[in-house]
This record gives sequence, C-alpha cells and structure tokens, in this order.
Amino acid sequence: MEAKNIIAVAKRYVGQKEKKGNSGFVSAGFEAAMKLAGWFLGAPWCAFFVRMVLLEVYASDAKKLVVIKKCCSGNAQQTFKNFKADGTFATGDVPKEGALVVWQLGDSEKGHIGFVEYAKVLDNVMGTIEGNTNGAGSREGDQVAAKPRTIERAFRAEGLNVIGYVYLV
Repeated sequence: MEAKNIIAVAKRYVGQKEKKGNSGFVSAGFEAAMKLAGWFLGAPWCAFFVRMVLLEVYASDAKKLVVIKKCCSGNAQQTFKNFKADGTFATGDVPKEGALVVWQLGDSEKGHIGFVEYAKVLDNVMGTIEGNTNGAGSREGDQVAAKPRTIERAFRAEGLNVIGYVYLV
C-alpha cells in the first residue's frame, strides 16, 4: 500500500464534524463508519478515526487487516504499543508520509494519534490529518482536520509530545 493511498482516504474525511455535546457526528454515514471501527457515544475518537481509515485502506489485504484489527485500539498510546509489540509494521522516531504519528499528553496515559501527510524535517514541520482535533491543535476537538505540527520541541507537561511513528508502508 502506498502512502499516498492512506493519505487520500484520510483526506476524504477532512471537515467531518462532531455534534455539540459529544453526541455523535453530523454525518450519519461517517458516524456509521466510526461505529464499525469501534467508536461509541461519548468516547474520544482520534484513535477510532485512525482505525476506521486503516480498515478501509487495508480491506482487501487479509493479513494486514488482521494486524490492524489487533493493534488499533481506542487509545492512542496503546495503539502505538500494540504496533511496536506486533512488529508487522516498523516503528520509529522520524515522520514519514503515510505513517501514524502518536502523541502523549504530558506524562499521562492520554494521547492523540493521526496520519503524517508530509514531513519537512529540515524545517521541523509535518502536516497531519487528525480526528477529534480543532484549529488550536487540541486532542479534544470536534472535527477531522489537516494541520501543520512541530516535529521536535521541548517536552511539555501540559501539551502533546510525540512518542513515535508507525510506518504503514
């Protein structure tokens, strides 16, 4: 699977919005697809968005589909740990197009996850496509968005810190 295919599928969902009060999604079709990926009402949904996209991308690859179903959970950090332990897809610390990027919120068990759309390592910037975010970069947003993110920065106790990447291609 090419990175461009992963990005193309994820980009199709940019602009999908959550209803007010964390009560579902504006698009019934998007909500149905998220439910098939394991999302449930009231749950943080960035990791379920990633799972939904990957289930679509790898629908015709039975071996990889098994890995996606096994490794993608509703928790960003656990998803990273699962992929790392499984070993089917490599993990690392450099952003690459089509990879998953996983953040940790301070020192907590909470996190965030999305797709790397592009990486400009020399400029310390990557473009991402993320669910459950907003224009300010929150991990508790209301939409699927494409946005620029800093690749490397000092640890932030109150912010998102990259813990690694999963290379899907």
